[in-house]
Amino acid sequence: MLDCLQVLAEHGMREPEEGLRSVGWPLVEVGFPLAYPPRLGPASLILMAERIDRSTAEAILERVPEVKGVILSQGVPGLAADGSAHQNILLAGCDLRCDLAQSAFGDLVIYKSQSRIHVEFPRASAPKMKALENLYYRRRLSDVLDGLCGPGTLGMTCALAGAERVVLNDAWLPAIENVMLNLEVNRNILAIDEIERLSMPSAKLADEPVLVGRASGTCEIEVYFSDLRKLFSRVKPSRLCLIDHFPGADTGELERACRSCEEIIII
Repeated sequence: MLDCLQVLAEHGMREPEEGLRSVGWPLVEVGFPLAYPPRLGPASLILMAERIDRSTAEAILERVPEVKGVILSQGVPGLAADGSAHQNILLAGCDLRCDLAQSAFGDLVIYKSQSRIHVEFPRASAPKMKALENLYYRRRLSDVLDGLCGPGTLGMTCALAGAERVVLNDAWLPAIENVMLNLEVNRNILAIDEIERLSMPSAKLADEPVLVGRASGTCEIEVYFSDLRKLFSRVKPSRLCLIDHFPGADTGELERACRSCEEIIII
């Protein structure tokens, strides 16, 4: 980070009195809970920074071997609670990183295009996984809708837990693109026999439901690009609906849209 700060200062992006905190947020390429800071090898960090241009980002990649990609941060990427959406800008290198999603059912590798998907590192306490484990012990994970699925972590964990049917849905296209990638990456552990890729829309924000893909095997998985409030105009309601929204967001309208499901859980 000190090397990155030096490059930023040389390019006039930082003042001499600014410290390491001004550089940005270093994202480890593979995320999972660690007791100690990791020892970094080449191309193992993605840097999210403000006040940086493309030439400075390229200079960081040339001079700091641990940095794999540099993202210009402009806020939280994806679909916001107020319906607006945006993505950050990959200035140099590669923004693809992954998290190891650990649960009592096994581990999944969840890839994210980090300039377009909001950052959420796995925590040692794993509250979302514990919520799924509690639902499993109640035998509620047989037929699941992951209504705001993001890159697919919760829905695919339900498939790993033995669900017979899982519907993955999101209204943000980059999330759905990551879902299709993650189905391919985890196809062996999820016992997927076949993945069918259907039409991928061009619009970044969804409206009416579009079936993007299917995966068949031990669990039947469907991937939809849809506004959750309109999803059930085309999709059979699930026994369990998971809504994983931003903390503190109002989920009332989404819950009303999913009232045809037997049970709704706010994660």
